[in-house]
Amino acid sequence: MHPVNPPRRWWPLFAVLIAWAALSAAPSARAQAYPCPGPGPGERMVGMTPGGDGIAPVPLCVRDDDGGYDDEPAAPQAPVRDYAAVAWHPDAADVWFEGGYSDAGVAEREARAACNAVMGGGCTTTGEWWNSSMVIIRDRLGNFYNAWLGKDRSERDKVLADCSAQQLLPCEIYMTFNSSRRQYRPGAEARKIYGAGAWVHGNEGYDGKLYLATGYRDSKVAVDTAVKACSDANPGRTCEMVALSGNGIIQTFRYNGNFDNATVEMTPRRAKEAAKHLCAQLKASSCVLQAAFDSRTPGVFVHEFAAASTGK
Repeated sequence: MHPVNPPRRWWPLFAVLIAWAALSAAPSARAQAYPCPGPGPGERMVGMTPGGDGIAPVPLCVRDDDGGYDDEPAAPQAPVRDYAAVAWHPDAADVWFEGGYSDAGVAEREARAACNAVMGGGCTTTGEWWNSSMVIIRDRLGNFYNAWLGKDRSERDKVLADCSAQQLLPCEIYMTFNSSRRQYRPGAEARKIYGAGAWVHGNEGYDGKLYLATGYRDSKVAVDTAVKACSDANPGRTCEMVALSGNGIIQTFRYNGNFDNATVEMTPRRAKEAAKHLCAQLKASSCVLQAAFDSRTPGVFVHEFAAASTGK
């Protein structure tokens, strides 16, 4: 008689599959689990199959992104900040910007350093901001102001209004910088070139002329040169500065027949508009625009108002 074949050991695997099927079919908030040799990449273990009667328990796994009772809440992310700063100098017709830095203090340091590298020192900054935009506003003399561009833009509007209240035309929005932008670095061309105009103080001894000195890197030198030219032509009279511009225009004009004046702005168009605006404010019966002088053009000039009005 042949010996009886030993029974095949299929029943432990069958028991595992039965247990897995029962767990999978059970209504619960768990993700669907499956037998596994242990959690692998993208998996996590959520339990074990029942053991006993010589059957070893088998791990049960789920995909890590399936959710379930064992999910841990994601760790809160620290807010990402893009720090930025603007630097400027009183003798500069432009600004320097650094942005997109993740560490506080770096943008301000880099902006000041870039400005000082061109201007030789004396630069200051707007202070640092992050995750938003900053507006740079320019007045008629080339001075800069900054305003944070918030959601309602109220700060920008207030700074713009305060600046505009001090001059004939509204101040200009020069540039807008978002903190995520990397940098803006002008070169030596940013340095202002000054021009000044002077005439005799008061009506007594006034000779109807404006003495101009333009093309100077130092505003004081431009003023002193213009005043000296006036004083040399009018011995014994006191001369005074009436116009000063850095990288801008000195616009001469005459209103009501024989009233002489001059104003300054940053562009020829704005200089003409400013002169006309002043004539309108004065309710002038006439307003004749005369010569315009660019502060960057080197030279010492004499403008005679009466001759310009007659075309001589």
